[in-house]
Amino acid sequence: MKMRFHRSGRQFFFFTFCVEGRRPVLSRICKGRGALPPEPPEALVPPEPPEALVPAEALAPAAALAPPAALAPAAALAPAGGIHGGGNAEAHVELLPAGVQVLEWLKKVHTRNPALVASDRVVMPDHVHFLLIADFDRDPGFQPLSFAHRFMAELPGPRWEPGFWVALSFSGRQLSAIRRYIRHNPARALWKAEHPDRFVRHAGFRHPILDPAFSWSACGDLTLLGTPFLFPVRLTRRFPVEVQEAAIAEVLERVRLGMVPVCGFLSPAEKEVQRRLRAEPRARWIKMVPHGLPPRFDPSVEDSRAFAGGRMLVLSSFPPEIPVSPISRENCERMNARILRLCGPAAEPVCTSAATSSRDGGRRPPSSSGAQSQFRAPVPSTGGAQSQFRAPVPSIGGSGAEPPSFENRPTP
Repeated sequence: MKMRFHRSGRQFFFFTFCVEGRRPVLSRICKGRGALPPEPPEALVPPEPPEALVPAEALAPAAALAPPAALAPAAALAPAGGIHGGGNAEAHVELLPAGVQVLEWLKKVHTRNPALVASDRVVMPDHVHFLLIADFDRDPGFQPLSFAHRFMAELPGPRWEPGFWVALSFSGRQLSAIRRYIRHNPARALWKAEHPDRFVRHAGFRHPILDPAFSWSACGDLTLLGTPFLFPVRLTRRFPVEVQEAAIAEVLERVRLGMVPVCGFLSPAEKEVQRRLRAEPRARWIKMVPHGLPPRFDPSVEDSRAFAGGRMLVLSSFPPEIPVSPISRENCERMNARILRLCGPAAEPVCTSAATSSRDGGRRPPSSSGAQSQFRAPVPSTGGAQSQFRAPVPSIGGSGAEPPSFENRPTP
């Protein structure tokens, strides 16, 4: 195994080690908020890197894990603290004796080598995540792979699997995502335990409103497909978010009336819609993706929280071998066409690209005076809901008949 990286300055390594047979011998996850971690000594926190590389908060002290007092003397575990996931299911980790050994080993990394800091860590029941910061200016000969083998050799109690995972962070955005993943890992595990059906990837998925000509896969709350009021959302990336406020407001208004948007959430304006949907307590939505869902599909922290609350469904009409990255324009166009068919011909879309482009060639943003007439759709009545918005979807022969559509646009 070879790793290529710059052997200068600080480098960030994300390690994952799994217990042999994935036996839950390290910790247990409990509901509720654990004890808050104390401030670590300043010597353990390296100076902040340039803002262009890492956000200021990226090197905040790690939230360590607090074991119950009965497992070890308080003096040995005093600076432990707790981790919580937030959202609708807060969680903290209670360490078992083998997990206490792991935590103590990670806490002594800086003492053994001042060039290293295990800044963020979480000891899950059957695996360990931690972020290792290595300063190659202080230790030019540091070898991350040798460090990993030493970790497994000096902690033989849990019996680790022979392989391990290590990833490098090359940007502040990626580093923030890694830190968020570690911090919310206990809550994600708790959500999956409480709602296992919403985290199952359904391959070869069939539903009366889904065209059987495509290879559908889904993950999340499948009952969203039975909602009578689906409507497509497609907001162009040609205009900034600020000039599409009327369309975003229209989406939120429909959602408050009980309707469910279907969108790829790719453009900046669509991502802003999704951000506001998460802030709406009663909002539910379907996210269509322009790629396949891999067999080991792992939703993000935000998506996991929405899955647990029964608020979101991720849907793909592509086979699993279609990669997540890079995203092709052709697949985005196919995805948008299939969103329209999924919602049915009677569902009026919230869209900025088509109406604006046909009016002025896309040279200027939509004016506020015409926003309401452009985006306003009639509020569905209770009596005519099924016939107005839920017309049967005809079988489509293939992707060749799909009209071209709008623009294309991650997470580690």
